[in-house]
Amino acid sequence: MTTIAQNLFLGLAVLAGTIPARAETLSFQTVWEQITTTSPAQEAAALKAQSAEVGLSNAKKHWLPRVYLEARSARTNESGAVLFGFLGQRKVGAADFSPDSLNHPEAQTQTRGALGLDLVLYEGGSKQAQVRMYQQVAEAEKLSVKQMQIEQYGQAGFAYGMMASLKKQKLKLLDLGEQVSKLVKGYQLGQKSNPVGYSGLLGMKSLAIRIAGLVEQIEAQENASLRALIEMGAKEAGWTPESFDARAFTNRYFPVSQINPEEASPKSMAQLSGAKALVETSKMAKAHSLPRAGLFAESSVFDGSRGTANAYTAGLYLQWSLFDPSSTGKYKEAKLNALATEKMAQALLQQENTERQGLLEMERSLRSSLQKLDESEGLLAEQTQVSSTLFKNGSIGALQFVELLNRRTDLIAQQTEAEASLLKTSSSLAAKSKFEIPEAAQSGGRK
Repeated sequence: MTTIAQNLFLGLAVLAGTIPARAETLSFQTVWEQITTTSPAQEAAALKAQSAEVGLSNAKKHWLPRVYLEARSARTNESGAVLFGFLGQRKVGAADFSPDSLNHPEAQTQTRGALGLDLVLYEGGSKQAQVRMYQQVAEAEKLSVKQMQIEQYGQAGFAYGMMASLKKQKLKLLDLGEQVSKLVKGYQLGQKSNPVGYSGLLGMKSLAIRIAGLVEQIEAQENASLRALIEMGAKEAGWTPESFDARAFTNRYFPVSQINPEEASPKSMAQLSGAKALVETSKMAKAHSLPRAGLFAESSVFDGSRGTANAYTAGLYLQWSLFDPSSTGKYKEAKLNALATEKMAQALLQQENTERQGLLEMERSLRSSLQKLDESEGLLAEQTQVSSTLFKNGSIGALQFVELLNRRTDLIAQQTEAEASLLKTSSSLAAKSKFEIPEAAQSGGRK
């Protein structure tokens, strides 16, 4: 065997040795559970939703009266304060109206406490509009939680599915590389003095280099997918995905049968809810120009140097801002802003519908392409067996056989690319539709 052939065989042997050692196998269900229980993004979305629910709960209590307590104690020799303090104690005497007493009263310590109630009967519908606004905000935040979960599920599914697909394609390449190494080992016609034989050896060497490059590329993609999962909250390195065909994986974890082409994603529905919330906000702005009426009552106690006395006040009030330059045009501004936001949400909804239809068509096309690639793989495998026999008995040359192996390498590369496209399309389709995470991927998660 020539030196070149020996070096080539050694390189292919090293390549075959790159198959990773046996590692723990984790299902996608397990990986997704790890992510969903530790995801800061999902937790932040959930907290925002809880905050909106609290806001809604508070807004619904607008019909309750405002109850307040006041207390104040002071020492003063201010003429008016001292006189009204004696009035509050109901202890005013004739001597208190002498010029000297009025102008130069002695310092007094006065304490006043009050318990009051303010019940709004009408406020232009502002509080009712606020409740409806919070209902829309709470609904939007609830939908945002779902959208965040779906998007992370899609990202995790894509990364895990890529790892499984790359693992499968890598094994195919390594198996092909082993076949090339056996060819080199048994090849006896690679001397430079034999141009035809030497040309065949060069073809084998070129193929070996190509296979090595593809394996390196796959390993880089595997590492990138693993890092993406780790950043989302999956377990650190030291595990391997289950063996999955991309079509089987997407059938189980991204079933197209669950997707209704006419139903929008939680993201789009959240945008519509946000637009509706702005409509209610404009109604709140309009309420500023309407009257406000209510009941009030207050009971007080006044204590001073002459004694302690009680008092009460109760009545009705009406407030109506007839002109306020700061609020002029606020309703029109808020209404136009709400209308613009609603139209924008509708435009985004239409765009998403178009994209969803396109993704569904692409998904079907990719599945068909993968089916044809699988059929071609079976035919090429059979052709390889036949050609191997022909090569051994000298019926075909080395270059012809290497060309067939090159076509198998091309096919593996095409399968890798097509499976990546299918996984990406399925992930995008989930994010742009009313997608429900399948039970197959759920086993607890964030409560």
